[in-house]
Amino acid sequence: MKTLLVIGVVCAAALSGAALSGATLAAQSPAQPAPAASIEKGRLEFVKIGCAQCHGREAQGSPTTGPRLGPNGLPYAAFARYVRTPRLQMPPYTEKILPDADLANIYAFVQARPKAATPPALQ
Repeated sequence: MKTLLVIGVVCAAALSGAALSGATLAAQSPAQPAPAASIEKGRLEFVKIGCAQCHGREAQGSPTTGPRLGPNGLPYAAFARYVRTPRLQMPPYTEKILPDADLANIYAFVQARPKAATPPALQ
């Protein structure tokens, strides 16, 4: 039980750090439109490259493996910079591993995800 509590605290800290890092990245990035991309190709690449293992097949996230990814207001440049040089437990995806065109497709897929439903008690 104590181990689960420690894991929960570590995951919560990581997730709040991811949100903070994303906000910081967004503030540092000039508004730059994302390159032309394909949502469907992004969906396939998201699974192929391994993003779905931590973030879920629909980028919905998980409290134990990785945060929800989209849709969010993070500009493409900040998203790309974070994927290339993450600060937390995520491995870096260099251009050799994930070409820019594939990264743009993943961004399009993530941005096309529906917003999370708000529980009725919080509306």
